[in-house]
Amino acid sequence: MTDLFSSPALRVEQPRKMLATRTQYDFYDGSGTLLAVATETTERSRRKAVRAALPGNVLAGPQTLLLRDTAETPLLIIEKHDNRRLTTVRRPMADAEGDDLFEGELLGAIRAERTTRHYSLLNAEDARIGEVTGDLGLRKFSVTDTENRHVAQINKKWAGLRAEMLTNADRYSVDIGTKRLSEALRSLIVVTAVVLDLTLHESKDVV
Repeated sequence: MTDLFSSPALRVEQPRKMLATRTQYDFYDGSGTLLAVATETTERSRRKAVRAALPGNVLAGPQTLLLRDTAETPLLIIEKHDNRRLTTVRRPMADAEGDDLFEGELLGAIRAERTTRHYSLLNAEDARIGEVTGDLGLRKFSVTDTENRHVAQINKKWAGLRAEMLTNADRYSVDIGTKRLSEALRSLIVVTAVVLDLTLHESKDVV
């Protein structure tokens, strides 16, 4: 397990760009060391980027991000489906030449339930292994396990007025407790901040 999946505190940040044609999230540990980067696998045209930046617009269609560590080793594939309510997480595969294939063994999924405040964390067998519940402001999200124990906290951080309004610089903190968690649950918690941003705030990704 890499430091990304063992660190008790993470920061997930988008680079500050006025116009981005490819979604990116940087993962840092509590001391500010870069651990991994998730980057969208398909680049959008500049025209689509500008259209998505208009007020009230949300990026439509599926999105796929590849999460790599700082040695460029593929760790996870994050696939937001077309309806924006389901995101699957897979382990990457490579062909005989070592080229990355954007498909692989299913690790689990994150599914929006009744509202965008409520999410189920599912394992590869589609069984619920955790839940994510947000506050009314959609900035603080509590993660619980199947026994309703609080195991992690994900908060959207204030990035400053200019950054919040004019750039894609969304920032999140991910605090994971000391309880022993399954690989699937811990991995899903780590990428939940990305899923929340893709689902709730991605309309600013290209501003």
